[in-house]
Amino acid sequence: MSLQFHFEDIGPHHDVDEGRIGHRFRLRIVFDRREGARLHWIERCDRPYDEDMPADTWVDMFRIAGGRSSLFTQWLSTATDEGRIELDFDFDDRFSMRLAPNARRCLEWWVIAIDGEDRAGQRAWAVWQGVQRLHCDDQGRVVQHRLVQIDSLCGGEGYPPYPDGFRLST
Repeated sequence: MSLQFHFEDIGPHHDVDEGRIGHRFRLRIVFDRREGARLHWIERCDRPYDEDMPADTWVDMFRIAGGRSSLFTQWLSTATDEGRIELDFDFDDRFSMRLAPNARRCLEWWVIAIDGEDRAGQRAWAVWQGVQRLHCDDQGRVVQHRLVQIDSLCGGEGYPPYPDGFRLST
């Protein structure tokens, strides 16, 4: 069986009391072999939410916030597991942008999963690409609130694609 990759449970968050909007989703990845598997979470944002994240630049989120990110908690906790494993990553970005006049945000993701099972020098891989666009009008009301999957790719030979302009550090 090859690597499985699912994007599900898209849901918007509106918190009028806190004056913020965002999204939630679940990413389910099933690896035939967890040992040796790799997960790369890459983002680019025009309004970075982390002080170590440059604007409009593709960054490896594990390098930026891996140790303090709940997103990587389950990934790191399974590092010594062997064999087949199913992981659910709950991403809750409900307070991603403050409601303010003319506020905007565009956040792009590439999630790349590479299975740990090596079959004659090849590993199964999957890529999910998504974008979140948030926009308020001149009164601070939400006029755009979208989280969409741009592409989903998979393969069993060669290397998975990465965003143009991103350099994978070794």
